[in-house]
Amino acid sequence: MNWFKRYVVGCPIAVLFFAAVDSLEHPDQGMRYGAILLASAGWPVVAAMVVGSTIGDVVHDVRQGKAG
Repeated sequence: MNWFKRYVVGCPIAVLFFAAVDSLEHPDQGMRYGAILLASAGWPVVAAMVVGSTIGDVVHDVRQGKAG
């Protein structure tokens, strides 16, 4: 995995992490709207990247004859 892919994957993960930290810093209050927006926008992106990367790796391995 090159540095650009690590950066692209790391950014949405950091978004989810910071939304969780924001929630933990305010335990007696409800989750703030900014953190809710970050979490709701971030998790589908992370899920799509993980699933797409996994499918891409499997297809690449099948085409190279390395699957199995």
